[in-house]
Amino acid sequence: MKANLMTFKKQLIVLLVSLLFSANSLAADEDIIWGVNSSPPFHIYSGEYKEQGFCDALVDSFQRQLPELSHRIRKLPSRRITMIMKKNKNLCFPCLIKRTSYNSDFNYTETTHLYEPHGIITRANTAAKIIKKYGQPVKFSDLVKDSDLRFAQPTERRYGQLQTLLETHLIDSENFSFISGENAHVNLLTMIVNDRIDYTIDYRAIMTYYNETEASTKNSGLVFLPIKEYGSLVIEGAVGCTNNEWGRNAVNQLDQVIEQLKADPDFQRSLDKWLGSDRPKLN
Repeated sequence: MKANLMTFKKQLIVLLVSLLFSANSLAADEDIIWGVNSSPPFHIYSGEYKEQGFCDALVDSFQRQLPELSHRIRKLPSRRITMIMKKNKNLCFPCLIKRTSYNSDFNYTETTHLYEPHGIITRANTAAKIIKKYGQPVKFSDLVKDSDLRFAQPTERRYGQLQTLLETHLIDSENFSFISGENAHVNLLTMIVNDRIDYTIDYRAIMTYYNETEASTKNSGLVFLPIKEYGSLVIEGAVGCTNNEWGRNAVNQLDQVIEQLKADPDFQRSLDKWLGSDRPKLN
């Protein structure tokens, strides 16, 4: 009886090791593993526009252009995606800002699309006050010192060259709040509409999505104000992959069909819908 039990345990260990080896081999053999997160209108998980975000369209287009490759989609929080990639585990993150200081060590594809930088999103009456005091486009280095206005941002959002100003003048102050959770961007705009906070900084596309899905008349009264410090800056979007041999191979494969991606009418229509037909465009 005891000998049979020992034999069974050995067989079980062999089976588990075999399964683990098979799972690791499968992951290693997968050509493209996409890490996506709930961040409408980049990726949309639910509702009327489910899976119709412009980064959903980007992933769909790459899958169409590269049908000979295996593609797997993993739904993960954005912070988890970047942590996995920084640990050199195989993953590609669509719609990253190309070569930012936060993710400079990733492998990036050629530019997939362009969009305008962050702006200030606020209520119309507050927008009028901001413009009167701080100009149009808004001089953010002055606005950030205004102690009468309440500011909030999604927990994981970073603002490039504006980040130092935020850390110096707003973060940890009484007028600052972090908003967390899967729907932080949408919830934050609702807080602005309901006068719980005064403004945030984000992409115009976030406001467009909010007006499409949350505003009862598709007009929330929100206003987008360009920021003077950004000048004529244009944001380059790209796919970022892990900085290892797998990631380099993935980027090489994706780069081979970048021109087909940029000409894909479905991808372009999605960009027009969420970023606007007057968005910056690649030549």
